[in-house]
Amino acid sequence: MAKKNRDYWAKRFNQIEQIEHGQGVKCYADIENLYHKAQRQIESQIEAWYGRFADNNNISLTEAKRLLTTKQLAELKWDVQEYIRYGQENAINGQWVKQLENASSRYHINRLEALHLQMQQSIEALFGNQLDGIDQTMRAIYKDGFYRTAFEIQKGFGVGWDFGTLDEKQIVKIINKPWAADGKNFSSRVWDNKQKLVNELNTTLTQGVVLGQDPQKVIDTIARKMNTSKKNAGRLVMTEQAFFSETAQHDSFGELGVEMYEIVATLDSHTSEICQDMDGKKFKMSDWKVGETAPPFHVYCRSTTVPAFDDEFDLIGERAARGEDGKTYYVPSTMTYKEWQKSFVDGGTKEGLKPTKPDDTIKDTPKAKGIDDCKSTQEVVDLFKSKADWFYEIERKGKKIRSVDGMDLKDVDLESAKAIYRPFEMLFDKFPDLKGKLNAVSASRLGSYTYAQCMVGLGHGGITVNTKFYSNYEHLAKHVIKDEQSGFHPKGIAVPESIVMHELGHAIDDYLTNTLCAAGMNGWKPKKVSAMLRPKVMRAAGFKIGDIRKEVSGYATKDCLEWFAECFAEYMLSENPRPVAREFGKQLEELINEKVKGAK
Repeated sequence: MAKKNRDYWAKRFNQIEQIEHGQGVKCYADIENLYHKAQRQIESQIEAWYGRFADNNNISLTEAKRLLTTKQLAELKWDVQEYIRYGQENAINGQWVKQLENASSRYHINRLEALHLQMQQSIEALFGNQLDGIDQTMRAIYKDGFYRTAFEIQKGFGVGWDFGTLDEKQIVKIINKPWAADGKNFSSRVWDNKQKLVNELNTTLTQGVVLGQDPQKVIDTIARKMNTSKKNAGRLVMTEQAFFSETAQHDSFGELGVEMYEIVATLDSHTSEICQDMDGKKFKMSDWKVGETAPPFHVYCRSTTVPAFDDEFDLIGERAARGEDGKTYYVPSTMTYKEWQKSFVDGGTKEGLKPTKPDDTIKDTPKAKGIDDCKSTQEVVDLFKSKADWFYEIERKGKKIRSVDGMDLKDVDLESAKAIYRPFEMLFDKFPDLKGKLNAVSASRLGSYTYAQCMVGLGHGGITVNTKFYSNYEHLAKHVIKDEQSGFHPKGIAVPESIVMHELGHAIDDYLTNTLCAAGMNGWKPKKVSAMLRPKVMRAAGFKIGDIRKEVSGYATKDCLEWFAECFAEYMLSENPRPVAREFGKQLEELINEKVKGAK
């Protein structure tokens, strides 16, 4: 087989870049429409407000801060209840829903505050939908780019084999991992842009009232602020698109054993100086670093990468890894991406494809069955039950009753079931001495805004997940991401696994407190371990109790129990836990080593 030259690979991978770029452009077009809709809503709200409270389009600050009448307050509360319902149904961040709930319980709200609430609801909806759109687009870009890269390489060498379906959990982790120098991911940037716009609109409105400006002037100023925010969103989308396109190629290269890559710039009158300089440069895969040796090199970067093969790879098309059916096939040059995807990714028929010779096949090493091998929720349940030593059991009338025996995850979808299993696996890998100490997990319909709950007081926990959320993994993931970005939950763990890990924190607190009495007794009642650890950990980490919101999360401020669970989730799941979570983990490990091992 003839070796494909640079021009061949450049053409193929530029086509992939154009396809992914087009997805980014479409995402931005959808965001533009969202901005236009929100702007029209805000303009209508301002016009209605001036029409109701102003005299000849003029209103003083004193009048603007006059309290709403009983009737006006009742009307506003009807609106607020609608906002709350919308927030719960559409996964708007938990922090805003809490603010709305607080507003609905207030007896005194002034006119200006009422308009601020209405305007912010429009902005929250705008950015909630914007975040959903970006999240879906980046997932699609990564997935599509990963498979298209594999297709082009296999087609280029004329040989193909089955490719495993990408794991949704891994995609979520990749999408949410910060990659830029400022340590922020795209969700953080969307959140920052939202807060900035809310502050600017509120300031513009208040200044307009103070200066006695005509409402149209206020509306025009707000329109300019919205337009600036919209352009920021455009830059964000296209830069993230470039990054995830290249990340997908990098990961696919690695899966296929590519050892070197080459930079290919789109050379025209718009090409940046750095991309012109980088064009044609080759690097080892081990040297891949975004912004330095791999695109994107700047905002709106259009450079891409292609595989770079030395002469020894001329006949790579005669060698391949074994597919799921044990065979490797020659890929005809006329095969389309859709045909390839159907045959090698979706498990379709290989009819009409010619198998390679057995001597040309490099066999895979078989793997032990694990959570990623499960094809249904029932298989996840069966895997849980095969780990009976993980869970608490009691003996009645000479018969052992295990909490896992009656386990049922009815109405939980497969990916959500995997997100339930993984935290348990991580927990017992980290703390094997906790095996046999905690109850298993169940699924049921809970309150409308509760992801899961843990029974405490009896000393062995007992987690129940809410099927309202766990029946749809994508829906669950969106809620978790928005809660993390609003500061409601800890930074860096915006994955569905964080929910069960949080509840496992409660279960461990319950076990240490009520079974081992690890914090001692207060009369006949055990002292809470979480209450004992909170001041010690915060002090050792160099912070005060008042710093919990910033250094842990908003939810952690509720009480010592939630502080413990939030710290535990960050400590277990974050790739780089912050100081409080690190110190918490250190002290928890010491406590478990002392109390749990000592209790054996």
